[in-house]
Amino acid sequence: MSEEKHEILGPSFQSLPGPAKTKIAEGHVKAAVSDLRGWKGIYELCVELRNFEISQLVQRNNFFMIFQGVLLAGVCQSAGQIPIVSFMICFAGLIVSILQAGMAAGAKYWQVHWELNTQKSEQVMMKVWTVHDRLQKQIDDNDVEIDSHLYSQLESRKLLIHLFQEDYNREGIRSSIQEGRMKRRFVNWLIMRRLSASRIPIYAGLFLSFVWFILLICTVRVPGVDWNVLSWITGFHSK
Repeated sequence: MSEEKHEILGPSFQSLPGPAKTKIAEGHVKAAVSDLRGWKGIYELCVELRNFEISQLVQRNNFFMIFQGVLLAGVCQSAGQIPIVSFMICFAGLIVSILQAGMAAGAKYWQVHWELNTQKSEQVMMKVWTVHDRLQKQIDDNDVEIDSHLYSQLESRKLLIHLFQEDYNREGIRSSIQEGRMKRRFVNWLIMRRLSASRIPIYAGLFLSFVWFILLICTVRVPGVDWNVLSWITGFHSK
């Protein structure tokens, strides 16, 4: 997008007759409004795709977690009665956990991809709004009369800015949670860490991979190697 064509009405604009001024000004306004409409469509598409990736991450992670729960129940149910079953369940759990972490990592990548595109389109929209502001000021300064509908479109294009800055509203959030939960200092501190909700499934998948790997090791026997459970691990005592 060329910003200059909207920013300057022309060096000889003031010397033109009234009808010519109106025609030139209306042409610039139409171009500016059209540019903003196009970038607004791109911006909305980026937001929609970003939200789609987030929703898909939640749904896919829920599927994996349910499957993990079924596998854990299977391990508890087998209780070592059939060695091959315990081995295969632990092996399947390890593979599923690795796939879960990979799925979450892939979803995080595409979410960040569309997040960046959203920010870039927002920045371009801000530049377009700056053009609108300058164009409106030049029209007002030169007392040019243009179509009221076009002028209202130009005037109503002020946009919210910095929607996705990391520290935007940070102090407001801090004040809000401190006013509502003064006694919950740890919870307030945890909230202000701004932990990434989309990264947590990755950590969960990696942690479960480690757990399944330990369980898998315990289901095999290597000649000359004796797997001994640490003395301080007692487990649940049976009644």
